[in-house]
Amino acid sequence: MPTADDLLSAGTALRFATIGTYAGAFIGYAASLAVKKVRVSLVATVLAVIGATAHTAYLASRWIAAGQIEIAAREATGDVLTASDRFWFLVSHPPYTNLFDALNFTGWALMVCYLLVQRRWGLHVIGALTTAVALVTMGEASLVADKGIEPLVPALQSYWILIHVAMLFISYALFTIGAAASLLYLVKSGTKTSLLGAAQAGVSALFLALVGGGALLGGARFEMSPSWIGYVPSRLRPGKMLEVVSAVHQISPASGKAERLLVGVPWVGPFVLAAVALFAAAAVVYFLRRAEAERRGPGFALVVAGFAALTVGLGILVFQIATSAPVAIPAGVQLAPNERGPFRFGFASNYTLGLVVLIWGTTLGFLLTALLRDRLSPLLPDARRLEDVTYRMVIAGWPLLGVGIVMGGVWANEAWGRFWGWDPKETWALITWIVYAGYLHTRITLGWTGKRTAAIAVAAFAVVVFTFIGVNLGLTGGGLHSYGNG
Repeated sequence: MPTADDLLSAGTALRFATIGTYAGAFIGYAASLAVKKVRVSLVATVLAVIGATAHTAYLASRWIAAGQIEIAAREATGDVLTASDRFWFLVSHPPYTNLFDALNFTGWALMVCYLLVQRRWGLHVIGALTTAVALVTMGEASLVADKGIEPLVPALQSYWILIHVAMLFISYALFTIGAAASLLYLVKSGTKTSLLGAAQAGVSALFLALVGGGALLGGARFEMSPSWIGYVPSRLRPGKMLEVVSAVHQISPASGKAERLLVGVPWVGPFVLAAVALFAAAAVVYFLRRAEAERRGPGFALVVAGFAALTVGLGILVFQIATSAPVAIPAGVQLAPNERGPFRFGFASNYTLGLVVLIWGTTLGFLLTALLRDRLSPLLPDARRLEDVTYRMVIAGWPLLGVGIVMGGVWANEAWGRFWGWDPKETWALITWIVYAGYLHTRITLGWTGKRTAAIAVAAFAVVVFTFIGVNLGLTGGGLHSYGNG
């Protein structure tokens, strides 16, 4: 049987193969909109299936390797394992227990759910959006510094992890497809570009402001955490040290606890702040002109200007990361014990970059849609079919999210002695469930259909993005589930 190291090496190759085939599928789905050829759509679908297959094999390799690591950790302490014990430890460490694996698993769930939708409804146009989001999640995973597998801590050694977490991620995947169908519905049904632009620009300004925080809004500074190469003891192999790229931490004078040290990246902040201001202005202008069928008016020009500012800011940021010289630590900062330089800016441990890139990508998508809307609308599926897909995705995902939340409470009671603690992820998962309950209530009880319910589905998905990414990155403060903030 292959060793854990063999499986992890094979998994790396499978992950790159997955990304490559998803990229090809995205190009194929996008091209099928332009040329309207059945053969192009078929090639895109074949690539998506191959990618999903490779993705499944990748997750399976990580799962089996994690199981072998769990077994080896028990045997290293002298435990004698029965056959049933070995089977349990082999399956008890699923491939979504840290940020890196969670992002990869979410991309897999998204693609599998989409392929099932395509088989049922044949909506190839959603494939372009789905594969794009899957690539974003896997790209965000690449920013995670610690991609290794270590034995689970005691609180996570429970059968609930097999059910609770998977149900939440699958529900998020279903909501993503539903949101994609809703966006296409709004375009197909003639929703004014001014309304779409107001929503896009407003959400972009809000998310960028949350990422930048007070340093950006008050001082035009875009801050990142420098990274350093450290070594931590392996819980699996006593005496072995693991090389880990970690964010720099400082000791807080107020609490005495270690927290991430953020340092301003030169020249980036003014451009990102300009993007925030321009997007906010665009949202206001678009909203004031919402009664007009505006395509390329003042609101559009402001979004273009904001997109240009964000593009320049991102370009400078990437250039400075790629050519980073040692970063000087501000005077008076007390670093956490054992953290030593040289310190440099890097992609690893700065996961908010993925959210910024997502804002950049969605803004580009809006601009292209606004410019090509006359050509795009006739190519989209029937509006009623898109609306039906949204409803079916929500009606499937909402119960999964609800049951997942309840199971999480049961698990929390077993692990920590309480069912509910108003942890940020618990709170925002509940908010997400309530928002989608509102969507179902307006559709089933009040009989709403059309643009109103589609708008609610899109707004609800913005809450999903914040729950999955924003909370994990610590934008709501620290918590038990904020495993991406450092």
